[in-house]
Amino acid sequence: MAKAPAFSSSVPWGALLKVLVSGGLIVWLLNKIDITKVWEVIQHLHGGILALVLAFIWLTLFAIAKRWQLIVMLGGIHVPLPSLTNATFIGAFFNQFLPSSVGGDFFRILAVRRHGVSLTEAVTGVFMDRLFGFISLGILCALVVPSEGQLLIDSDLKWPFLATMFLLLSVLGGGSLLLLIPKAWYAYTLIRPFSSLIDMTRRAFSQKILFFSILLGSLISSIFLISGLQVLMIAFNIPLTWGQGVVIIPVVLLLTSLPISFAGWGLREGAMMMALGIYGVPQETALALSLVYGMLHLVSGLPGLVLWVLEKRRLQPVPFIAPIQSQP
Repeated sequence: MAKAPAFSSSVPWGALLKVLVSGGLIVWLLNKIDITKVWEVIQHLHGGILALVLAFIWLTLFAIAKRWQLIVMLGGIHVPLPSLTNATFIGAFFNQFLPSSVGGDFFRILAVRRHGVSLTEAVTGVFMDRLFGFISLGILCALVVPSEGQLLIDSDLKWPFLATMFLLLSVLGGGSLLLLIPKAWYAYTLIRPFSSLIDMTRRAFSQKILFFSILLGSLISSIFLISGLQVLMIAFNIPLTWGQGVVIIPVVLLLTSLPISFAGWGLREGAMMMALGIYGVPQETALALSLVYGMLHLVSGLPGLVLWVLEKRRLQPVPFIAPIQSQP
């Protein structure tokens, strides 16, 4: 008897579940508030404000590309910045239009592989790039803890905020501990998978000028990201200081990065409403802000789509067509 075809293997259940989670969260949030008020808030936005916020998002991507180039240089390999910038924009497109950021990271890994970087170094470089991005946001967040920390501790964001600080301390502490692991231990089963990360961390601390350049580039990218959201907050008449925005963004990004929704949709809206709520911002305004910010990130990924199409055409081999000989 012929076996029935296995449809389960062809159905992307994980992606489908994330879409359902995002859709369910957004529907649940919209049912809690007056959607007409949300639309009224959005209608008052000026196109120039949207263009400015979009420019900040693109500046963030340019800064990330530069930071990534410096991280690749830790391995003694120079990759042209235009190539990494294209890969960063293409990765941003995949991150926005795929259920997770894996697709974007996969393309970034392939991009540096074309320039002679080993697979291990490429994967480690992308991982380090993400770590530096989180560290820079965490540092900015920690700088305003004395003025805003107690308010967050007394709010519904207590545990996400504490988790952000704990992760920051864990990353910094873990990086310091990696420097203490002798190379003789690399052969051990538990250490072997992290040997490349340990080596790159050692190189980062040994090349102090390059290390601080990476950290500075990472801080600049985070400042661009926060500034874009601050501009949008001003447009929505949300009376938050820059420091308060610095506190909110790392916590919101931490919740958004949980791999249970489609590109963070739904989680970002709920986190933004919760975060802005502790400063007395109406839920309709907070939801409008999050939806517009999310849509601008989608738009920011469209240049990546164009670059991806051009990249595919450039790499596609031109078929050889033999000349047709005339018949005698």
